[in-house]
Amino acid sequence: MRRNGFQRPFNGMQITTWILLPLLLTHFFMFLTPTLPKDLSSPLTIAFGVSSLLAIIFGGVTTKKDSMDQKLYLHLNGSPHPNAKPDSEEETKYCWVCQTDVCHHSMHCKYCDKCVSNFDHHCMWLNTCIGSANYKTFFLTVLWTLIFVLIHVASICLQLGLYFIGNEEVKSLANSWFDGAGAGIILVGFNIAFLVFTAFTAFMVLQLLVFHLGLMRQGITTYQYILKDAAKNREKMRFIHQVREKRAEELQVAGNGMEAFILRMGATPCCIPCDPIRKLVKQEMEQAEDNASKGNDDHSYAEKFDSNDGDMEEANHSQNVESPRSFHESTTPVKGLDTHRSIDSSANGSANVIDLAGSS
Repeated sequence: MRRNGFQRPFNGMQITTWILLPLLLTHFFMFLTPTLPKDLSSPLTIAFGVSSLLAIIFGGVTTKKDSMDQKLYLHLNGSPHPNAKPDSEEETKYCWVCQTDVCHHSMHCKYCDKCVSNFDHHCMWLNTCIGSANYKTFFLTVLWTLIFVLIHVASICLQLGLYFIGNEEVKSLANSWFDGAGAGIILVGFNIAFLVFTAFTAFMVLQLLVFHLGLMRQGITTYQYILKDAAKNREKMRFIHQVREKRAEELQVAGNGMEAFILRMGATPCCIPCDPIRKLVKQEMEQAEDNASKGNDDHSYAEKFDSNDGDMEEANHSQNVESPRSFHESTTPVKGLDTHRSIDSSANGSANVIDLAGSS
């Protein structure tokens, strides 16, 4: 069980962070600001130094802080967690890996082998779990990292811009940096390479910051977002499968006429918005959801009056549930199609069943 990101085993991305950060600092202080005019070099150096220092501090605090579940901490140490709220009564669940009760909102991290309070994600760059104990410092780490990388990008752009427009001071500083012929061109090439790398880094960190701002606005964690996104993808794949099955079923009935041509055209990307099969499947899914909702309401109603079986049976028999209609039974007229022709479900040998049960 790992308490923080400074405990072994270290991973490749964490070691990469330890290499790249000193490399960026060395480039900025040794190869970039000395070649800029003093009126630009001084403020950029101060801003870069402060922002990079804050990023390192918040990153270290995030890595060092233990995000272990409070009840698991109490179980292992016999004393309350330092971040435990006094007199907090919260719903619990049993973790079969930790072999103890943990808070309901906690999740078990397979990398750290512990349950984490308000588990957000396991950060591979810091090699630690992000939870309620260190999420704020993690967010500040991302914010200040973006700021100092953007300052780095801006400083490189200034140096290259001034060099190529012929600024004598910048050219003189660049050419005299290595005290040799062609030193300025070598330094320019070096800075261009770092510009590409820092610009890409800034884009990735900005994307991460915007992502977490969105999560904070929705009030969910990264883990919850992944679960919602997975459920959404499953629903999308189920819908596509339903459409394919329905189209194949309707094409068997349609034959080879104009009706079949329209059905086949609906499967092409340009005709998806007006595809009659997709519209029909959506209607059937919405109807099934409504019927399921009504069924739940009826079940709740029946539980209230379960002492009167006769009344319950009569109420259940009185429910009129409309079965999903086929494309040919739809009352919505579609141009070029025979909407009055019905399908004999017994002849086809199968009925269209929509499964609305999703796994979590």
